[in-house]
Amino acid sequence: MKTIYDRLKPDILASINADEQQFPYTTKALKKKLKDSICWEQLSIGDIRSIVIHSHHKIIEVDHFDFMFGDKFLIKDEQN
Repeated sequence: MKTIYDRLKPDILASINADEQQFPYTTKALKKKLKDSICWEQLSIGDIRSIVIHSHHKIIEVDHFDFMFGDKFLIKDEQN
């Protein structure tokens, strides 16, 4: 089963990885949490906030569906 880390959109993952040198602690902690989580609901509000910060999206660009389901950040599931 794919983890949240595996399902991140390529641009989001690239942005998180690019921040690792400047923010090693928070980036590594976020990546560990994403690799340990299978579904979006396992993430805390703080985890989702870290995704937003490291993806360099403005918080105003993230709607409530993105917070609830991760649509802006995850590759769509191919299963129906």
